[in-house]
Amino acid sequence: MRAYETEDGFAVNKIILSNIEAILLSIVREKPSYAYEINKVIEYRNLRMWVRVGVASIYQVLKRLEENGLVISHNERDGRMPDRKRYYITDSGKTALTETSKRLLSNLEWFYLDLNVGLEASNALTPREMAQCLTKRLAKVKTNINRVKEISISDREARFKKKAIIKNLTFLRESEEAFLQEFLREMSVGIASVIGLP
Repeated sequence: MRAYETEDGFAVNKIILSNIEAILLSIVREKPSYAYEINKVIEYRNLRMWVRVGVASIYQVLKRLEENGLVISHNERDGRMPDRKRYYITDSGKTALTETSKRLLSNLEWFYLDLNVGLEASNALTPREMAQCLTKRLAKVKTNINRVKEISISDREARFKKKAIIKNLTFLRESEEAFLQEFLREMSVGIASVIGLP
């Protein structure tokens, strides 16, 4: 979470948040929340479509954020319910979130895609097996594009941020769809030429 960066020859202690840390801080910044409430927000906003965050990791990350002074918690009781921790963002947390948001919005990221790993390791497959797997993936990509578009249509009142995320996810999947279609065409031409078909 902490990194050292040199600015004008000086070593500066900066907090670098992971994506999940940034998401949780952002939610807590909007409204102090229990871990359970944070999970409900993640579900409601369909955040798991584009960020990996498990229920158990929410508790672990909140604990780490608290240990680093980015959130504080208070045990609170609601009616007959047992005490629960409500998390509040600290000034340090706000600063870290602001800096992380600026970094994430202005820098390019590398794409660590399972598809690329599969392509690199595909020499373990026959061309037919590879084509079958990619065809199956293409069908899933098309289904995912339709699902994302349905979310967009059904949520006409979505906030600007959510609309932008949905549009970005749609463009990424449509790009993957075009790539897979072209790659499968090239594979079929290559296979045909190897076995002597016109």
